Amino acid sequence: MLSEEKAQKSGREMRRFYRWLWGLHLLAVVILGASLFPMLAFFYSVWKLMAPYSPWLKLLAVSFSLSIGFFLFGTALIFFCVFTKNLLGFKISPGLFPMYSLESLRWMGYNSLILLANGAFLDVLRISPFQTLFYRLMGAKVGRDVNVNTSGLADLSMLEIGDQVVIGGGTALICHAFDRGFLRLAPTKLGSRVSIGLGSVIMPDCEIGDGASLAPCSFLAKGSRVPPRAVWGGNPAHDLREERRSSG
Repeated sequence: MLSEEKAQKSGREMRRFYRWLWGLHLLAVVILGASLFPMLAFFYSVWKLMAPYSPWLKLLAVSFSLSIGFFLFGTALIFFCVFTKNLLGFKISPGLFPMYSLESLRWMGYNSLILLANGAFLDVLRISPFQTLFYRLMGAKVGRDVNVNTSGLADLSMLEIGDQVVIGGGTALICHAFDRGFLRLAPTKLGSRVSIGLGSVIMPDCEIGDGASLAPCSFLAKGSRVPPRAVWGGNPAHDLREERRSSG
């Protein structure tokens, strides 16, 4: 009897999960459609304005209107993603949650907005004020003079990044992990003047001290603590200076 009830509950949760997944796809369509409107309205206005002119001038004006329109689209996309997060209450907090729980579904909704903004706009504007602005509006604590050359940051409201941090291209910095049917969420903190090499992976619940460096293509396991001014690297990441002293 218990196993039958458990199976029915699991079936309901799976159906709810797939309905939620399709709902997020529909939400993406709505957000993209609303964000495209300013761009297309500007393009249409320029097209009408240039109607009396020669085809070459018209093409030149249209080309510039499309490039300007792209930034109008991106600005609107950032606004609608942040507005949707606040409207629908997509919030995440540290903890251990069943994979199909309401907390996990909210986490999916929250990160789907980040993926949408990155994929449609921010990924071509790395190391830009648009990127930093979006991270802050989504809840990340980002210091001054931060350079992020990747679109691999997730769970932004659980990230804390200090001043003058450099994050290399292709880096994945996440605050979530799946563990035997559960979603684990834990914050990650980068101190000031931290340098993350390209292609590195930083898992949840990590802390990197001020002035520390992580070598390219490193894997920092969850729960790691990198001391200030240390140099770590490898898979799993470890103290490279200590390794050299030991081998010497």
